[in-house]
Order: sequence, then C-alpha cells, then structure tokens
Amino acid sequence: MDGAPYEASLSNIPPSDIESVSVLKDAASAALYGARGAAGVIIITTKKGKSQDAVVNVDVKFGSNSRAVQDYDVIKSPAEFYESFYTQMNNYFLSRNYSAKQANASANRNMLNILGYNVYTIPEGQTLVGLNGKVNPNAQLGRSYVYNGETYYMQPDDWTDMAYKNALRQEYTVSMNAANDRGSFYTSVGYLNEGGIIEYSGFERLSARLRADYQVKKWMKVGANISYVHSHTTSNPNMSTDWGSTNLMYYTSFVAPIYPVYVRTLDASGNPVVRTDANGNPQYDYGVAATNYGVGRAFLQTGNPLGSNRYNQNINSGNQFNGNIYVDINITPNLKLNNTSTAILGQNNGSVYDNALYGPKVGVNGELTKSQSNTLRQNHVQTLNYFNTFGSHNISLMVGHEYFDTKTRFLDATANGGFSPDIKELNAFATKTNSHSYTTEYNVEGFFGNAQYNYQEKYFGSASYRRDASSRFQKDHRWGSFWSVGGAWIISKEAFMQNTTTWLDMLKLKFSIGQQGNDNIGNWAYTDLYSLSKSSDTTMAPSFYRVGNEEITWETTTNMNLGVEFGFWHGRLTGSLDFYNKKTTDLLFWLSIPESAGSRGYYGNIGDIRNSGLELSLQAVPVKTKDFEWVIAANISHNSTKILKLPETKIADNGGFYESQYWYAEGEPMFNYMTYAYAGVAEDGQALYYYDEDLTVKGKGSDATNIISKPGDSKDGTTTNIGEASRYTTGSLLPKVYGGFNTSVTWKNFDLALTFDYQLGGKINDNHYRKLMTPAASTSDAGYNYSVDWKDAWSPTNTSSDIPRWQYGDSYAAYSSDRFLTSASYLNFQSFTVGYTLPRSLTSKIGISAIRLYASGENLYFWSARKGLDPRYSYKENESVNVYSPVRTISGGIQLTF
Repeated sequence: MDGAPYEASLSNIPPSDIESVSVLKDAASAALYGARGAAGVIIITTKKGKSQDAVVNVDVKFGSNSRAVQDYDVIKSPAEFYESFYTQMNNYFLSRNYSAKQANASANRNMLNILGYNVYTIPEGQTLVGLNGKVNPNAQLGRSYVYNGETYYMQPDDWTDMAYKNALRQEYTVSMNAANDRGSFYTSVGYLNEGGIIEYSGFERLSARLRADYQVKKWMKVGANISYVHSHTTSNPNMSTDWGSTNLMYYTSFVAPIYPVYVRTLDASGNPVVRTDANGNPQYDYGVAATNYGVGRAFLQTGNPLGSNRYNQNINSGNQFNGNIYVDINITPNLKLNNTSTAILGQNNGSVYDNALYGPKVGVNGELTKSQSNTLRQNHVQTLNYFNTFGSHNISLMVGHEYFDTKTRFLDATANGGFSPDIKELNAFATKTNSHSYTTEYNVEGFFGNAQYNYQEKYFGSASYRRDASSRFQKDHRWGSFWSVGGAWIISKEAFMQNTTTWLDMLKLKFSIGQQGNDNIGNWAYTDLYSLSKSSDTTMAPSFYRVGNEEITWETTTNMNLGVEFGFWHGRLTGSLDFYNKKTTDLLFWLSIPESAGSRGYYGNIGDIRNSGLELSLQAVPVKTKDFEWVIAANISHNSTKILKLPETKIADNGGFYESQYWYAEGEPMFNYMTYAYAGVAEDGQALYYYDEDLTVKGKGSDATNIISKPGDSKDGTTTNIGEASRYTTGSLLPKVYGGFNTSVTWKNFDLALTFDYQLGGKINDNHYRKLMTPAASTSDAGYNYSVDWKDAWSPTNTSSDIPRWQYGDSYAAYSSDRFLTSASYLNFQSFTVGYTLPRSLTSKIGISAIRLYASGENLYFWSARKGLDPRYSYKENESVNVYSPVRTISGGIQLTF
C-alpha cells in the first residue's frame, strides 16, 4: 500500500480512501518485489489531492446486515426428527429378529433414553411413535412435569432463528482535497458502526487520513501520508470455526430441532415462562441434568452458545497508526533520488470473560483473560532513478535498497474468582492462574535494480534483478536472487497495419520471464525448538518441541508469461489473453514424521511443481449514445498443476506419499485427493467400499496389514468393513475454470452496476452433508440433526437407493469417501449499486456541486451444487464452519460534493 508492504487487516482501510487497486501477475512486474512477489502483488494506492479548487465530499450511508449463509435442507419439525431417529432404532431391532411390536416398543424406549429429551405429552399407555413410524397423532407438543418439587415445561426452540438477527449498519465519511502547481493535499475522516448479525456483537471504526505533498524547491519535493484507525470489536468466545460447542454456527446447524434454548417452568397461571436464577437472569439450557430439566441432553452437553453470548464477553480494541514520508531530490534533470519510509504501529487489547453463572467456569467463579499485542512494522526504501530520451529511444534505470522489519510483542494473563461481572479487570479476580509473553521478529533486506527501454513507444524491453535476505533461513542459506526480463511489441503501430486503423485500436504482444521467492513458513523453522515449562517454584525445564532443518532456503518460482492485448472499434471491445507457466522449485513443505521422534514434523525444500494456465479478460460496450452507455466485462481463468520432482526418500517405497488426505507423486497433479471409494449398497442395505486385493487384509489372515498409505490401482471387490477397504486417488480437486463478470448501465443521471463471480468444475468433500447423513452409531453422536435426504435411504421397499440403510449402530454408513465429493461449481451475486445524480441546474442553486442518491448490496445470493454448500473457503473440504462470513449488506446513502 502506497509503496510499502501492508500486513495489517484490510478492514483498517476505509474504501473511500482508496484511489485504485491493481494486481501484478506477470514476471516482469512482480519480480521486482522479490520475496513478496511469488504469488503476485496487489497494489493499493490511496487518494491524493487533484482538484485545482478545494473539493469537499460527504458520504452518508445507512443499511442492514443479515446472515447470507445458506442452511442445508435439514429437518425442521420435532415430529419428523423423532421419526427419523425412531427409524434408525426400529431398523436396528428388526435386524436382530425382534417382532414389529417388540421393535416398536424397544425403539421408543431407547430413543428417548438416548436423546434425553421428550418434548411431547403422550397419553398414558401410548408410545410417541407408532408401528407406522409416525408420531402419535394424540401426542401434543410441549410437556410439563415435576422435578425437585418444581413444575418444568419442555418445548423445542428454533436455534438458528434465535441466534441471528438483522443489524443496522451506518457509515459516514467526509473528505477534502485540493491541488496547485506547488502541492496537493487530501484529508478524510470516517466513522463506521456495524451491528453484528449475532446478538451482543458489533464493529466500530473511526479513521482519519492526511496526505500532502509540496514542491519545497525546484529540485526537492516532500510528502507525507498519515492515517489513524481505531476499531472496537464486540463478540463472544463462540467464534471458533472448529466443529464443536465453541462454534455458534456449527451448534445451530447441527442441533436437533427437539432441544430448547432456555429452561422453562410454569407460572402460577399455568403458562410456560423462561426460568430465572437468583439474580433474575434467564436460565439457558446447557443439557446438564442436575442444573436443567433433570435429564441430560445427548447433543454437546454443557454447551449453549446463546447463553455464552449473553453472559460471556469477548472485546478487542485496536489502534493503528500508519505514517509514510518521502522526499524526491532532483540531482540533475534526468537523475532523481527518492527516500520513502513507512512505519505502521498496531496495538490490540483483548478481554475475554467466561461467566460465573453457567458453563465450564462456574466452578472457579468466572474467568478473565486480558491480552495486549504491539506490532511495529517499518519499511525503508531508497532508489536512484535515471531517465532520458535520445531521439526515438527512451531509457529508464533504477537501483535501490529496501529494509523491512516487523516486531510483535505479546502479553496476556488469566485470573479466576471474580468479584463482579461488572468489573472485568484482573485486580478484581482472586487468583492469577496463568500468564504468557513473547516477542517475534521478521526481517527482509534487499538490493534491486531495474532497466526499461522503448523505441518509438512501439518496442519495449525491461530487465530487473533483486537479491533478498530473509531472517527465516539460517545465515548460510539466507540470500536469494530474483530476476526478470520482458518485452512488448505494439503491432498496431507498425506501418503495415495502417489500413486497420478504422477498426483496430491497439494490438500488443508481450512476453516476460522471471523468478520470485517465497519464505512463508513462519519463524525459526531452520533450528530445533524447545518449550519451557515449570519444573519447580524457582526453575524452568526445557522439553523438545519441533525439529529444525538448517538446509531450508528460498522456494523459487520461475514465471513465464506470454500475452496479447487488443482493442477494437474505438473502445467498443477491449481485452487481453495471457498464458502463464510457473515452475516452483525447492518447494517449502511440511513433512510429517512419527511422533515417537518427539515432533510431528518439520519444513523442508522437497520438490518441484508446475502451474500453467490461461486468462482471458474482455470488456464490451454494446451501446453508447449521448445519454446511454452499457458496459459488459468478464474474465475467465484456467489453471492446471503437475508435480515434477519429489525427494527420493519420500517416494522410494510407494512411488509417492500420502499427506493430509492428498497423494503426492511425480507426474500427478497437486490437490490429488485420496480417500475410500464408495461402491454403493449391499443386499442388506449396508454401505460398500472397494478394495484392491494387493493392499487389503481381506482373505489374508489376522496377521495381514491393510495398506492405506498408497492408492489402490484396481477395484477387485467390495466390503462393508472400512478396515478392509483401500484408498484411491480421485484426481485434482481444483476447479476447471473460475472468474467473474459485471455489467454497468448509465442513462442520463441514472447508474446501475452488477457484479458476479463464479467457479466451474472441481470437487469438494462435503463433510457437512456427510455429518447430516450419518445415523447415530452410539449415544455419543446422538442428538445431531439430519438432512431431509434420510428418507431416500435403502429399505426393503426401496432397494434401488444408493444411500445406505438408516440404522442405528452402522459406523460405516456415511464414512468419509468419494461418495461425498461434490461439484465445487458456484455462482455468486456479489454486489449491485444503483444511483441517481440530481441535475446540476438544481444543486448549483443551493451551492452544491453534486448530489447523488444510491442503494447498494453485497453478498446477495449464492448458488452451488447443494444448498448450504459453499466451496469458496477450501479446496479440500468444508471442515470448518464460519459464523460471520459472508454477511449480506443492503445499504442506501447520499453523496454530496461541494
């Protein structure tokens, strides 16, 4: 950002302060960035003064945030859930030769014992579910009973509906800018208040920026860009993305629709009311028999993220100061010296409180953790630039030096035994239980040079060289060299192309090749690490933590680009077509080792891979008149991968190796998923899985070993026992193509813009759906909700189904396999904007240059292969569930220009 690496949160940059965002992907432009250019470079430029007269802009925006995450098609009705669970139990007992009547009685009894909760009042002597598998029509939803002398009332709640809400979003921005022949300035102040879609959550941001430059002398120009951001985030400790009770969305997505959010009792009039504690606080149901309904909840007992939301608190307050100063000195008319220094100081204060009323911290009377981190990032660049023109020859030369350093200091402390939930300070807690502090630092220093040449603005050439040193490598392997050469030819400027000028605006051919480096492995991977723990009241003892590798060094990407840019019919059609080939050598990769070695693994430079692909961008203006213009733009990209080289030690035994559910072998693609192969349904309805007879234990005796660390070559037979099945590769999970398209229309004073992004092809392991299609195998995984697709499972009357039987205790019915590999294609309606600018003849009468009224929206709608599936966050599987992303925002506002 503005010439310096930016590693802080993008939410700290108000969009109204951004002048432009550009992406550098080709070797000639990215190689100059050395250590930070391997994956391309995103350049953000903030606004500066441009207007001769001072201009004031005011933007006021109001809107609403709502949940944009789609839910899977799951059971909503308590009756249908009981019926689905009953079917599992009934099939279980029928498979053990129970009579229909015996199976019905046993299924009803065991179902309620396992689930724990019965939210129906059942007539005396009758069962909840009848022999027909349907809930008793005489059963009434809601049940009262006496427990410990108090009348309780049990009814289900809609957890999702109670967890999420619509929230107000408001944003205000005021900016001013001006410029003359000696200098310019731009300043802005902004305020954002964004309510969270979860109760007791929200985000506030106050920002200010001042950017100015001035021609002090004819030979000297100075400038500064200073910004400050204060942010305040209120959330709760249930923002984990893991699959557990600390993830609100996971909880609400999987909890069965029979469980209540609150503990309820009957009041004196016989009406159900939420029970309150001695302090008058609503009592949430944590599923614990002793403190709630007298019965234990099967689903994630002791958890209730809505109760945690109310009584727990997680606050983060951040401050960021960004200062950028520069000086340009014209040594001669053709030689310029530039010095740019940037410092970003970030501070974050955290406060996490777990309440003393309910949940896991009741026994210690509440717990408080306070944390603080301070980060200083500094970047200093000095360049010497020479440029000159000799007739039709234009040259530009640059040499420079860059120093980047980031240092973070962290401190936290935890205490138990609070005096009052209103005093969330460590001094108000009785016992200080834990504390931590550490300092991390990362440093890169580089020297670079660049030369550019063009002849008649028709033939272009460039070359660059950079040498970087990274603190993440041992000193003997710290330095890496990166380079690029490139050229371009504007064919349309040639004399032999003059007869095309009526329809051809521009035709440009370009080529570049270069190298960039990557050191993104974290700190200290080159040395053995030890952790310290208390051995006595006065001493600490080290213990081995992680293996180091002194030989690791830069991962290097050689990037070759060939492309063409074109324009036709006076701007009616423009675009570009690019081919790239990226070969990455000395790939930095985490290598797992047996934990008996004292560590789970280490980093190494293990091999070479290649990425190659095509990118096409087009923009068309189908209609353009005095009052009307319609613009359509689209891009499409294709990428393919191939592993070129792997260490002999990793592939000697099996010709490749299995790591984190992928198979790595020379000549094979990256992201080559390896899993069990689903073979359909057996005659009795059990799930079948393929095996390779050379790899399986089947038929080889009890001493045989099932080999699942290498893929099977053939599908010789099937088995219902996953311990006898083989794993197979499925090919790359990567999408075939991806991109986006947008359109904009302007008519007189109206404007409209729509943006979409998409992905076609590829696969993703839909773990979420797999869990929803998993019948309970034991009491520990009961109480989870199910997909409505459970009804299509195999049964004696539905033998053509490819879904295994719906039976309690079937551990392998929905085992992770290629059965759940689902198309990763999607279409996302990303945003829209519609606006109207009042005529100047009206606004000038009140001293306003322009008034624009507008409405906008983001994350509007999402289509994928299965409702609820969002393939955007992982190439492999939806193994985590995010609470907040994405959020739909609909806003309206007014922009004033004075």
